[in-house]
Amino acid sequence: MPDRIRVLPENLVNKIAAGEVVERPASVVKELVENSIDAGATRITVEVKAAGNSLIRVADNGTGISSEGAVLALKRHATSKLQDDSNLTDILTLGFRGEALPSIASVSQLALETHQAEDETGTKVVAEAGAIKDVSAVGRDTGTTVTVRNLFFNTPARRKFLKADSTEMRHITTVVSNLALAYPEISFRLLHEQRELLHLDRHDSYRARAEGIFGKTLLEQTVPLLFRSEGTGIEGFLGKPEIAKTSRAHQLFFVNGRPITSRTLTHAVIAGYGTLLPKGARPFFLIFLHLDPQMIDVNVHPTKKEVRFSKERFLHDQLFHAGRRSLHTGEIIPEMQLEEAAGLQRLKRAAQQTSFSFSQAEFAQVKVVREPAGQEIAERQPSVSMWQLHQKYILAHIKNGLIAVDQHAAAERVIYEEVMGNLAGKPGTAQQLLFPLVLELTPPQLQVMEDVAPLLELMGFGIREFGPGTVVVDAIPAGLKHWGRGEALVEIIDEVLDSGGVSFGLKQRLATSYACKAAIKAGDKLSPEEMQVLVDRLFATKEPFTCPHGRPTLIKIPLEEFDQRFGR
Repeated sequence: MPDRIRVLPENLVNKIAAGEVVERPASVVKELVENSIDAGATRITVEVKAAGNSLIRVADNGTGISSEGAVLALKRHATSKLQDDSNLTDILTLGFRGEALPSIASVSQLALETHQAEDETGTKVVAEAGAIKDVSAVGRDTGTTVTVRNLFFNTPARRKFLKADSTEMRHITTVVSNLALAYPEISFRLLHEQRELLHLDRHDSYRARAEGIFGKTLLEQTVPLLFRSEGTGIEGFLGKPEIAKTSRAHQLFFVNGRPITSRTLTHAVIAGYGTLLPKGARPFFLIFLHLDPQMIDVNVHPTKKEVRFSKERFLHDQLFHAGRRSLHTGEIIPEMQLEEAAGLQRLKRAAQQTSFSFSQAEFAQVKVVREPAGQEIAERQPSVSMWQLHQKYILAHIKNGLIAVDQHAAAERVIYEEVMGNLAGKPGTAQQLLFPLVLELTPPQLQVMEDVAPLLELMGFGIREFGPGTVVVDAIPAGLKHWGRGEALVEIIDEVLDSGGVSFGLKQRLATSYACKAAIKAGDKLSPEEMQVLVDRLFATKEPFTCPHGRPTLIKIPLEEFDQRFGR
């Protein structure tokens, strides 16, 4: 029986290797642009036709390649980036693997034109299906141009898996945009069918480049991220909660200039937001990590989309704490512009048509704010000096405008943090019930009640068994007003059941559920003193700007907005 194991022919090996690196036209663009970046280019132009199927051309003004090097560049495993295996742990370049050009050439018709400043003439190498067809001298400026035509012409099966031109073009645009974000010091142009899609001038900051790609308006809705320690640098931008989406499209990491994906890093960022995000929301973030190359292994994925970190937990914690510090500031208070609110749009239109008049009773509700001469109200110490709006919102003025506080959400935040303190070992105050209450529970409810009883006691509940399927409650947390006939406690138990029972995050779920039940409700009338106390307590919490569910506790209307509306 003949031996079934045999060495594959070189052309087939090249096609298999190409399949690892060249998935679609965007893969070619990525590899060629990365080579241009590694060559020290300050200007890169990408031109494509038919979404890269018929033509991809990447031109740069980098250092260029010698005549001998140009030929070697199309040989497998040839590279200028590595000298021996010790360099594998010190990789700071992008295209180090030495397989991109020969892999691309093996599935296309490729022409490489290049010129070094020290050489009299440049070199042109023409290859087809991986075989070099011609080498000649060429006159050109310093730099390199790689032209790829008829991608996958000799592997038609691979062509069948390509998507519509519009889809492939989106991938190409994403590749160029991402690399441009990482290298603001390089100018980029992208043309499709001679139409310019991107033209990004050189900049000296990540922010300026990001504004060129995402727009200034989006960047104004972010907070800066900056952290430095020995061997680690983190900088970037974290989107405010109000611009969070359901898509991960705008969640970008770069490690030493390399765009990557990482579940570990993503988890660190999301954890840093804490309860600032509504359930299911995906925040915008753009993060650049500058790490000691000894901490990174980039040779774990053929296209280098993923990397391995030697100190993964350490990096996770650094990013988590850096993000948390950046996010939990007054900068993330959502601002409302009057023209953006539908109800106030109607008010604005009405104001243009009629004059406003107030009845004496209505006018009496408006309290004029008078500040002593020279006294300023601090941004984080709002003064409640107007009124409770529809028994839902508390209006308070601050140094440069007005805030509207959602009384229920604010109370939830205050109570949540108090309960989390109780569950951390500072038992809450209990108030004894004059008439203990007997509750009937289902077997699942009773099981959960037994499991969480120690935590409920820390919160201030007094619970003891009474008989089969029943418990007696003889004490409740002090200050719990909406107790009813025990419905609040039963609802807390049911919510624990619905959210997966006694498992990870139990304390947070208990505190969130209790806070919702115990908090002031919309419709509860508050005295001026009660409103001031609530606002003061809210701003004494660790995270005053959202409730435990992620909803904002307040919005800010800048003074400039009022001035604009009144024509001042």
